[in-house]
Amino acid sequence: MQQFSDANIPTCQQVRLLEIDAGGPSSLGCVEKDIRNYQRDVRQEMMGHDAQTLIEYFTFEKEKNPNFVFYYEIDDENKFVRCFWADCDSRRSYAYFGDVVVFDTTYNTNRYSMVFGPFVGVNHHGQTVIFGCGLLSDETTESFVWLFTKFIEAMPNHAVPGVIITDQDAAIARAISMVFPSTLHRFCMWHILNKFSEKMNVVLYNDQYHRLVHIIKQSESPAEFEQQWIEIMETTELGSNEWLSSLFEIRNRWVPAYVKHVFAAGMSSSQRSESGHSFLKKYVDKKNSLTDFVTRFNRALVHQRHEELAANHIDLTQTPKNELVQSNSYICSKRSSSDEAKVYAVQRFEPGRTSDRTRQVNYFSSTDYISCSCRMFDFEGYPCRHMLCYMKKKQVMLLPKKYILRRWTKNAKQARVFDPTTGSYVHTDPGHSLMSRHSMLSYAASDLVDEGSLTDARSTFLLSEFQSLRIRVKDIDTGGDVGMSRNRNSSLEETQVVCDPNPVRAKGCGKRLKSGKEKALSQSNRQCRACGTSGHDRRTCPTLQNRLDNTNQSQYSQDPSDQQYHAPDPQYAYHARDPQYEYHAPDPQYEYHALDPQYAYHSPDQQYAYHALDPQYSITGSNNASYSLDPREYDARFNPRH
Repeated sequence: MQQFSDANIPTCQQVRLLEIDAGGPSSLGCVEKDIRNYQRDVRQEMMGHDAQTLIEYFTFEKEKNPNFVFYYEIDDENKFVRCFWADCDSRRSYAYFGDVVVFDTTYNTNRYSMVFGPFVGVNHHGQTVIFGCGLLSDETTESFVWLFTKFIEAMPNHAVPGVIITDQDAAIARAISMVFPSTLHRFCMWHILNKFSEKMNVVLYNDQYHRLVHIIKQSESPAEFEQQWIEIMETTELGSNEWLSSLFEIRNRWVPAYVKHVFAAGMSSSQRSESGHSFLKKYVDKKNSLTDFVTRFNRALVHQRHEELAANHIDLTQTPKNELVQSNSYICSKRSSSDEAKVYAVQRFEPGRTSDRTRQVNYFSSTDYISCSCRMFDFEGYPCRHMLCYMKKKQVMLLPKKYILRRWTKNAKQARVFDPTTGSYVHTDPGHSLMSRHSMLSYAASDLVDEGSLTDARSTFLLSEFQSLRIRVKDIDTGGDVGMSRNRNSSLEETQVVCDPNPVRAKGCGKRLKSGKEKALSQSNRQCRACGTSGHDRRTCPTLQNRLDNTNQSQYSQDPSDQQYHAPDPQYAYHARDPQYEYHAPDPQYEYHALDPQYAYHSPDQQYAYHALDPQYSITGSNNASYSLDPREYDARFNPRH
């Protein structure tokens, strides 16, 4: 049952599996309630010892591999308040791909509601990698400063990231400015765009949202963004929105035009961290103890890292391949030339249509370097289709190495990572040194056994020497080889007892339940989210109703010669030469057509359709029959018109 629980199999399914293995419910010897009671007893036994067990688990991992790092902190009452840990694989990945870090917190991962905060990046296959993790009892600036400081201390060479992406949390922003003063801090654009529907009324949101997104994402320069943003604010009612004004003040933190000159591995949001949270929730739940959470998290981490091994056998990632194919659809023409640079215009070629977006490619002869106004190479590290189009024009058959970043190649993780803290190299496999020694000794002992087994004298001598060697080996002190650091933050002190943390309520864990009186008071003073006035809501808003009526009217053609009209409900079809005549079929198998409402013809059999302009022309269709009594008249054919 413990293995089933570790695999996150629900209790009801555990019972079904046990019944199959036992040969039926009668042979199982227990019922589902007994298993649930057993799980409850196990949880109760862990109460009061959960934090202590977690630290002992971290200490054991440290003993197995000195490259495992963990820190923890307690309060004045010896209660567990926060911790950070990173294994050797995570630290080694940071040495290769730690130029961009995404940090985001998630909730409901353990029974104490401690906040889980992983440090996430992207590897050379475009996959998510985890550099380290933390558990916090609160989301204050002090806690984040402690977590970020320990993160840097744990990473090889204490290197700080070039870019860090988070949400708009004030405490996180203050902590980053204190710990990472030289790091570019970007706000998640995905979170900001999702708030547009909440911060704008429905009418303006429906009218202007797509235009705003186009301005945000398609602006190539800060000047272009500011010009278009100010224009839409002045020509619409968005200028009075205080939230949009506050976003404009911090535009250099989230608008791509301001940050695309800095390499960020193509990331502009914390969605990688969000997707990692969703993946993690498949393995953990809010009833887990701290130790259960960490062990299940490690199991999820193993599955995630296995995907990297499979990706190592793929020769080409999709992004550069797509850019190479798309470059064939572009044309390059020279715009200007000077001693410093040559300017080319790259435009998409479409027969009969001129592209409205022209990219500018610059070639600097002094440095033999190519740049593009789209900034894709600076932001993602891949040559864009516009640069590749220019290279094709200049007949560059081999991509220069300066445009191939090592972090995107298959050799990105071949270099050895040295940790100055321990004075040793960070091995990928936690048991690397142990397995290497075991393999070496096994090979030597195998040769010795082969030689000694040839004669009885050799065998007797070798057995006696083995007994002597066994005693001498046991006397050798191997404690120094472990290399553990006995300090307060990385190991468990013998005299220290760590108590379980207090259950916390994080600010992102959910909304407080309101009483009926509070709901009534809030509803009486609420405003319509569509027009901003009181007295009604979105369901009865007159502004939205007028817009809906105008939309429905625009669905019908005003041209009298148009014979086809469509209903809001696709089940019915309307046909008339004048919009005042609208006919619909209560049963989809019948179809009605007439110029006057008194003439309606229908066919009980779907093989035939009857049409007439005047009652004297009543046409009965037969197989493959076609009649035309008047130029305006419909044809009766074998296949009915729908």
